Amino acid sequence: MLLLSLPINAESPSNPSDVRMLRIEGAAVDIRRAAESVEETAKIINTSNRLSHLPRLETQLQSLHSLVISARMAVDVSHEELAPKSIR
Repeated sequence: MLLLSLPINAESPSNPSDVRMLRIEGAAVDIRRAAESVEETAKIINTSNRLSHLPRLETQLQSLHSLVISARMAVDVSHEELAPKSIR
């Protein structure tokens, strides 16, 4: 039963559109995690009534921004490749 989840037994997506969708889904997960970190730091700042964690919040926001840009690029590339040529 445990062998079913090992990467050795996992099938790799052969269709380029499947690969693109997996990249988009992975980017969405990364964005969610980064947003949760921002939320946690914001709560710490709010409850402590101190701005000592502000540099950490700024760094997390910059990272979140980069992840959003990267995900948007992945969506755009996927859309361009998957859209019918008449729509482009």
